This record gives sequence, C-alpha cells and structure tokens, in this order.
Amino acid sequence: MSWISVNDKLPETKQRVLVRFETTFKDKQLAHATVADYIAPRSVLESDYMDEEYATYGDYDEQNDRYWTETGWYESSHEAEINWKLNEEVTHWMPLPSVKIDDWGDGNELSHPEL
Repeated sequence: MSWISVNDKLPETKQRVLVRFETTFKDKQLAHATVADYIAPRSVLESDYMDEEYATYGDYDEQNDRYWTETGWYESSHEAEINWKLNEEVTHWMPLPSVKIDDWGDGNELSHPEL
C-alpha cells in the first residue's frame, strides 16, 4: 500500500484510514500519522456521529432543522461517540491493512473496524 494524496482522491465517508499531516516545531517540519475518518459535506448527521456533549454544531440545515457533521478529518477514538476533528491539514491517506487472525483457525481476514 502507498500514500494517496487528498488532491487525487478521498476515502469513502466514515472509512477508517491512516492519515498523514505535518506540523512545524521550532522551525522544523514534523510528519505525523494517525487513524481517522473522513466526513464528506452533508453526508453524516452530527447526532449520528457524535455525542451531544462533543458536538460542534457544524453545518446547520435550516429547512430540516438539523446539523450535519462538519466536513473534515476526525481522529478515531476508542469511544465511538467521541470524534475529535483534526485541525491540521491532512495531505495523504491510505487504507488500513487487513489482518489475518490465524488463532481462529478459519483464516478470515478482518479490517481494523471489525477487530
């Protein structure tokens, strides 16, 4: 697998992927990677993606009186209802690798969200 530029292609909405972004610290560019979901514009209701306590009240749909999750990248959390929006600009992403679970004896492949 190799990195995919966000300028070339974006993952499916709510697809958990590995993302890359850069920060500057003391005049040095530092590369970082984390696991995140991408949310496309008006694709996921905020009430379906975040606990009310952590909601950002993103994109308001006045006609239907609801909030859409703000477009962007959200760092994955072990708690499903807490999704922190990345403030950094994600430049690249790649799918998470599949994992073979040999201990189960059936050779099934599982992707990260199913583990």
